Amino acid sequence: MNVLLTCLGVLNDPKLLTLAALVCLIGVYGSFSVARHAGRRDGAARRQWAILSLVTAGCTAWATHMVALLAFRPGMEAGFEPVTTALSLLLAIVGIGAGLMLTLGRRERWRRFVGGVVIGLGVAVLHYVGQAAYVVRGHVHWDLAIVWTTILASLPLFGLATLASVERTRWINLTGAPLLVLAIGILHIGGMVAMTLEFDPRVQLPAWTVPPELLAPLVATMSSGLVVIAVIGLRLTIAAKAKLRYERRRLGELANLGLEGLAICEGSRIVTANDSLARLTGLSRDDLAGRELSQLLPGLDLAALPEREEIDARLATRLGPFVPVRVLRSDVRLAGSLQTVIAFRDQSERLSAEERIRTLAYTDTLTGLSNRARFQEAIATCIEEHGKARTPFSLMLFDLDGFKDVNDAFGHAGGDEVLRVVARRMREVVGADHLVARLGGDEFAVVVRGTADPIEVSRLGERLIEATELPIALGDEIVHLSASGGLMPSQLQAMSADELMLAADLALFDAKANGRARLRLFTPELRKAAKDRLSVAEDLREAWEERNFELYYQPQVRLADDRVVGAEALIRWNHAYLGVLSPASFLPVLEAGPLTLPVGDWILSKACQDAVAIRRAGHGDFRIGVNLFAAQLRAPDLVERVEEALRASGLPAEALELEITENTVLRNERTIANHLARLRRMNVGIAFDDFGTGYASLTFLKQLDITRLKIDRSFVRDITIDGKDQGIVDAVVRMARGCDLDVIAEGIETQAQADYLRDRMSEGQGYLFGKPMPLARFREAIAPTDQRLGASPSFPSDARRRA
Repeated sequence: MNVLLTCLGVLNDPKLLTLAALVCLIGVYGSFSVARHAGRRDGAARRQWAILSLVTAGCTAWATHMVALLAFRPGMEAGFEPVTTALSLLLAIVGIGAGLMLTLGRRERWRRFVGGVVIGLGVAVLHYVGQAAYVVRGHVHWDLAIVWTTILASLPLFGLATLASVERTRWINLTGAPLLVLAIGILHIGGMVAMTLEFDPRVQLPAWTVPPELLAPLVATMSSGLVVIAVIGLRLTIAAKAKLRYERRRLGELANLGLEGLAICEGSRIVTANDSLARLTGLSRDDLAGRELSQLLPGLDLAALPEREEIDARLATRLGPFVPVRVLRSDVRLAGSLQTVIAFRDQSERLSAEERIRTLAYTDTLTGLSNRARFQEAIATCIEEHGKARTPFSLMLFDLDGFKDVNDAFGHAGGDEVLRVVARRMREVVGADHLVARLGGDEFAVVVRGTADPIEVSRLGERLIEATELPIALGDEIVHLSASGGLMPSQLQAMSADELMLAADLALFDAKANGRARLRLFTPELRKAAKDRLSVAEDLREAWEERNFELYYQPQVRLADDRVVGAEALIRWNHAYLGVLSPASFLPVLEAGPLTLPVGDWILSKACQDAVAIRRAGHGDFRIGVNLFAAQLRAPDLVERVEEALRASGLPAEALELEITENTVLRNERTIANHLARLRRMNVGIAFDDFGTGYASLTFLKQLDITRLKIDRSFVRDITIDGKDQGIVDAVVRMARGCDLDVIAEGIETQAQADYLRDRMSEGQGYLFGKPMPLARFREAIAPTDQRLGASPSFPSDARRRA
């Protein structure tokens, strides 16, 4: 420290040292100003001003060094070696220029720092080459430790000074010049302290040595030039700032006309903003000016924001909530100065519209539940999560029982209201953790996340069915519905969405086929049964195309004298390998498929034709009974089809009796009632088959035009020994008589049963009188009475045995 103070206070002229520092500050300012002005120009002017900046920087360092050396008083004769002195100036310009070339136009901070270190090396070379040009009458000794220490200490300062000088943040930018002056000062003072002079009168100065008093005017001239350049740089800076303010004001006025929010920034600091941005943020334009951009866009790195490429961001507002925006950055030059313009596009309406569109795209408009598209997306997500992490889930499908009747009775408006009520109840039961969707019509689906436990999911399914069964008010009417459901939990093996849907659908089909109002869990047996049904359906189509169906006839007799009064036509399938199949093996598949109507029409036409043949063979009052499929009853042209069969065959309408079951009447009640009324006006008989085994209300007996009740065989089997069967049959008979209806009993197999029923009803049907048989055998069985034309034949005992 004493050596340093001695060097500065005794061996150096303080005034000249102060002048050296002043020259350094002026020169640094001038070179920086000229460099900034070069950055604002284009083409040849840019290169010219850049060269002037490089020369100014080199001359600044050289003049500072030379003034400092002139301030040095070594106490012995001294001077400057002219060639080395000139070389130090040249090296200063080249070294500092190389560093600036590395820095100019570069955004990478490491390049700027390296450029500053190169500038520092140039100044160090200038310093020590310049000191080598300083000759004295004596010997010069160097403390290399001090030399290297000061060089290594100054180089990072040069790098930091260069970094700071091109930063856009104002307070950082202002530290550039002081850091550079400090680095130069450390380098010079360290070099002076490290140098020790030893006087030796034997050493003579070289003949061409330039005395300090001759070099001083040159240094003064150069310093004056630096002052001039600094003044020019000041005027350029002032003019540039004035032009920048003017162009910013003009750009601000133009930006204020835009609908998008705009902010003009210098670095990361907002200089000005337009009214649109002020409205978005809730701040005034004056409040926005001077703010850091990071305050408006927290978490967004402006330096990493790609130019002219929109990105999503959140804009902070005065009131707190963020506004979703799209941000676009663009760099523009104003008065030669690089400015950053940030455009803010409000995305609130777009995102809101997209959310509305998404809601519409994934929501059932009638019920507000998720629609099929959302359901399929949810199933796909569950399958993906199950495949990755074995996350369990379950699928339930529901179908409303009796909904079509509601639609028929109350119209589509009533049906829609029922669907809305059911949807609301389902949503309340399921809650927000799981998904409820309407797939269409009266079909609903529930995706249960997080569990594949059949017991747990079944409890939820039962609660859903119970909620569906609660009464629903439609105006002054009360509607009662139920629901059937199929359940398919996720399995250990992967399954596709189609496989899951098929499994749940098969379980739903089984639930509806076995009583409805229940939830059925899928089992592999259901898949096998479905395949069997498919196989049967394919075989049925082939049988229909190849005419392998046949009608069998079971006699209906008058119990008083065992005379044949008619027959029931029953379909049989002559299978190529299995032989003759009864309806029980294929009728459910046939009724559910597309062949129902054509096969039903064929049965009706064939039965009428065969009845005509029997009547012409001597049984003039013969009556034929034909069972109608549910699809035939629902067909709007049923009456026309019956009329065509009667017309084509020539059978009188009173000789035809159409048999319907109670369960088929439950669907399309109004349509069926109209059909039956028209048929009765034609004098066609209507029999209620399997009476007492279905779900029909007794009110149907007075609402529908029925001519006869057929007592099911289940009540006849134990009629001779079971008091309950006897009571039921007696009640039905009395009720039928009160309603002016005929009664016939099915399933009579013993004489005792026939004897019991003879006093209670007029006709019977069963194996006692004959099994169903082909037309030829049927005609053969009643042939012995063919000669008794015009009378109803008895069914001979030998014919019974043959049947």
